[in-house]
Amino acid sequence: MFRGRFEHTVDAKGRLSIPVKFRDLLGDTGDTRLVVTTYDGCLIAYPYAEWKILEERIAGLSEFKQETRAFLRFFYSSATDCPIDRLGRVLIPQPLREYAKLEKEVMLVGAFKQFEIWSKPMWDEAEADVSKDEISSMLERLGL
Repeated sequence: MFRGRFEHTVDAKGRLSIPVKFRDLLGDTGDTRLVVTTYDGCLIAYPYAEWKILEERIAGLSEFKQETRAFLRFFYSSATDCPIDRLGRVLIPQPLREYAKLEKEVMLVGAFKQFEIWSKPMWDEAEADVSKDEISSMLERLGL
């Protein structure tokens, strides 16, 4: 499971180094491919195996529902295969970098079965918006 947060930089060509801890998790599965898509002002990086599970669930949705079409249009259609190179980097395509406002400083944030890629300023803002009450409420719902 992906956990922790790591500050990295995007280089001029749009390449981002994946933290060793995350690469090790991917290596444990024997497949280091990532599928990256947009959501909630950041990018979500799914290990290929987790993406396949998501695709199976998506296949069960009715194509004729408006909410399904909207989902496919805005979440699924932006998904891009982003293989990790031999130096542990991924090339983030320009449209995805623009969506998430990735310029130089970024945060890679573990989010259970996937990880998120945030611009550092956007992450700082999102982190400041989370209240202790929201965290406490979720812990309580989990019985903790």
